[in-house]
Amino acid sequence: MAAVEEAQFWQAIGILIKNYHALNKKIFEVVITQVEKQQDGLLRGSSEEELVKSLKEELSNRTCTGFKIRFKLLPKKLQDNILGTGIVDFVECKYECQFASDDIEDFSVQLSKGQLLLQAKQNQNWLEFVLKPKLLSWSQSKQNESKVKSLGLLNLEKYNDLYKKLKQKHSHRLLEYWKTAQESTDPLKFIYEDLAIAAYLIVLWSQTQSEPKAFADLGCGNGLLVHVLNDEGYKGYGYDIRKRKLWSLYPEDTKQNLIEKAVEPNSFRLDFPDIDWLIGNHSDELSPWLPVLSARLNTNYFLLPCCPFELSGAKFRRRNTKISAYQDFFQYVTQVSKECGFEVLQDRLKIPSTKRLALLGIKRNTSKSITSVEYFVQEELRKYRTGESEVKLREKGESVRNCTQVDKTIIDGLVLKIFNQILASSEDKWAGRLSMREIAQSLSKEELSGIKSECGGIKTLLRNKHEVFEFCGGDLIGIKTPKPSTHLPSRLTTKKRNCFFKQHHPLGCPLLDVDCSFIH
Repeated sequence: MAAVEEAQFWQAIGILIKNYHALNKKIFEVVITQVEKQQDGLLRGSSEEELVKSLKEELSNRTCTGFKIRFKLLPKKLQDNILGTGIVDFVECKYECQFASDDIEDFSVQLSKGQLLLQAKQNQNWLEFVLKPKLLSWSQSKQNESKVKSLGLLNLEKYNDLYKKLKQKHSHRLLEYWKTAQESTDPLKFIYEDLAIAAYLIVLWSQTQSEPKAFADLGCGNGLLVHVLNDEGYKGYGYDIRKRKLWSLYPEDTKQNLIEKAVEPNSFRLDFPDIDWLIGNHSDELSPWLPVLSARLNTNYFLLPCCPFELSGAKFRRRNTKISAYQDFFQYVTQVSKECGFEVLQDRLKIPSTKRLALLGIKRNTSKSITSVEYFVQEELRKYRTGESEVKLREKGESVRNCTQVDKTIIDGLVLKIFNQILASSEDKWAGRLSMREIAQSLSKEELSGIKSECGGIKTLLRNKHEVFEFCGGDLIGIKTPKPSTHLPSRLTTKKRNCFFKQHHPLGCPLLDVDCSFIH
């Protein structure tokens, strides 16, 4: 294993301080409440910004010998938050973490002669298979200063408390709806994702004093978000081109608010005059139109873009190939929002989706005339039209486009091939790394063609196989070290598939059968 340099060590610790929740799935988020610096043998008041700056500085430039950090862990299920203390010791090159709870074990990490020394009283498996791999990954990662912070616009404690409340109140009943409707989609993903989005919107509205008189969810799909918000006392409606099976199972108050109607951008009008918020929750072809419609209808908007499309309804044409297709599209929709006169806010949601960046238009510059907005739209349609004379969005019949529709033998073959390539890249059978470019270049056109047309390429495949691969910063892909399951046994989520590592890794799975989420 390569030696870890001191700068890399403190980079990893800086990430660990704010991201303990990445090591313990029972924790939602970390909130730093106080920072003090150790200077001349005394503790003096400091700030999170000074802590971050000192962790990046050379030893000779530091003005203190360490920091004492007080923080709260926000649990996903427990009622009370967990208090903790972190001690940064620059002299000993050490970080200690202590918790005021028996549910979480204290630990320490020290750099000695280029190696990480980790200590805890009991949980050695956690140190070896969870903490150490994460620290090594973080020490090598390229830090993206421009990355949007998760839930950066919200009070995290309020959000976490509300999300827990919504899960407790709604999840069981919504699961029953799913069973009754015999929906083929994954209930856990959709239910918890839409509960998280509902919690986000409710807290956002309360914090920004922008609670809607009424909202309209355009392309509402199964109507779940509309139902939850309605049930929480928010008036609103859902529009979609076709009715879903779940609609008939909702209470009457929700059913009457779900409208089977195509949203045609150039002819769409609101059926209810009090609507002052538009919602686009993974609204596909409608995504670039949300800011335009909001400008035309004089509303605010919340948009969670997903699959990239032009205003014409055609597949999005790349503007900037130096970044990912998703980032490129997100930047484009941001540009559309600004052209429509909005002061655009961005945030990153915590949801079970790879497409979690959100755009919000809460304040619009009224000096930006609708005439100029329409001129921009027509210019975009002229430049990127695909031969159709009118804007053409989706048909009433819907096709599914993701890696679940690709022949399973193709997927399994590609996964195993990429896995073996990463495995061979390092003598340490868990530390291999390959860049996305190296992986893509190693695959033939025939191997890629099976997924290219359905889900956009190899990156989506790797993300969908998150139990096997992990993204290690930059464009590096590694093998994910199996972690003990922290969830209670559930017939919906565990022990459904064979353990990939038990079958294919030369060292097998490092977990005992009882600790692994998959079948041994």
